[in-house]
Amino acid sequence: MSSEILHCVLLSKTVDLRKHLASEIAKLDGRINFIDHLTGNEHDVTLAVAWYPPADAFDHYPNLKAVCSIAAGADSIVMNPSLRDGIDVVRVVEPAQAEMMSGFVIWHVLWHHRQFATYLANQREHLWKRLPARTAQEVPVGILGYGAIGARVAADIAKLGYPVKVWSRSEKPTPPGITGFHGAGGLAAMLGQSEVLINLLPLTSETRGLLNADTFGKMPRGGYLIQVGRGEHLVEADLLAALDSGHLSGASLDVFVGEPLKPEHAFWSHPKIMLTPHDACDVSRPAVGQTIWATAQSVQAGERPKDAVDRGRGY
Repeated sequence: MSSEILHCVLLSKTVDLRKHLASEIAKLDGRINFIDHLTGNEHDVTLAVAWYPPADAFDHYPNLKAVCSIAAGADSIVMNPSLRDGIDVVRVVEPAQAEMMSGFVIWHVLWHHRQFATYLANQREHLWKRLPARTAQEVPVGILGYGAIGARVAADIAKLGYPVKVWSRSEKPTPPGITGFHGAGGLAAMLGQSEVLINLLPLTSETRGLLNADTFGKMPRGGYLIQVGRGEHLVEADLLAALDSGHLSGASLDVFVGEPLKPEHAFWSHPKIMLTPHDACDVSRPAVGQTIWATAQSVQAGERPKDAVDRGRGY
């Protein structure tokens, strides 16, 4: 790798990246020069770190080679209108994040399966009442998305005895105990067999609005949604209608179209919704720093960075 210091611009409308990544920027001092947006030296910039960058952000950096996300998702970068062809977009891949997501999702599967919402309500009423119990084998779980995180979640849920089905856009091999589906026909088939539906999909033009009335209608009556993908996957009015009609028994929601969720939003007070503030999992700061440094090395070597997304697919 060249000993020349690489210039990296920080691009975000929503996060103070210099503050957010202060510890990692300090570690990389002397190897990477981090600059703020539109503060000069735009022609020297070959790397960016971004999270919801301005719409015209990339127009200002003609020699940009790669952009690092600060998370596993990179949709806010891939969908940016100023992102030119030939610029690699790199996401953060960290095994600990998949482990964290798995624990979060499993808790919500158990919340539905063991009827803890009802027990909590009964406790408030001082009511001692046992509910009919079912085994894990009686509660089929479907997972939308079978990437690194989806594979970890599926494997961990299957270990608990739940029948697990997974869906991906294209066919992928699955281990014993996990049934794979793919394509439009496979999606309909999996939904019909999924009492619990977990959304782990990336956000693309194809997946936007996928959690809609048609999707919910294909699930068995009494089904349950666990939404940990992106807020834009969900058609909110369709979920409320499915809950109010009784077709879905409940939903756990961690991501939303508008964040933070407005205080007057219907989700806050809906009795069938469990709500958390986009807290299912996160990547560590050191993992982001390692991704930035690895990408910088690839850029200077003229190589495609590891964990670069397929921009045609959006993930």
